[in-house]
Amino acid sequence: MKPEIIGIIVADDHKIVRHGIKVLLETEAEFRIIGEAGDGLEAVKKTENLQPDVLVVDIGMPGLNGIEVIKQVCKCSPKTKVVVLSMHSAEVYVRQALQAGAMGYVLKESGPEHLVNAIREVFAGRNYLSPPFSTRQLENTG
Repeated sequence: MKPEIIGIIVADDHKIVRHGIKVLLETEAEFRIIGEAGDGLEAVKKTENLQPDVLVVDIGMPGLNGIEVIKQVCKCSPKTKVVVLSMHSAEVYVRQALQAGAMGYVLKESGPEHLVNAIREVFAGRNYLSPPFSTRQLENTG
């Protein structure tokens, strides 16, 4: 049985980072990059138009920040699962992202396998937090 194809949009304001994420993700047989965005407004528009399975989004982007992107995507493309890929390791960012509707949060300092695992987990309907975060830890602090 062939694995289900997971359509992904990558949204990050740094072109070289987007390219690196695309190259990484395209090594996985079931992942297809169907779009990319360089700012928050473009991320929402492309997600609404293309209806990806997963949106990988940065927190700090021009136009709309990642938290606002998550909120709008949850309204305009409710089936799209959101994974945040961010340099921000403060728990407040993780909590805000999850409250906005993200199902995954991966630190840019993490190994590539964390992003791959996060996409697979959220696509399957499960939350994913890269180390050092845990769902229980965030629930207890917030």
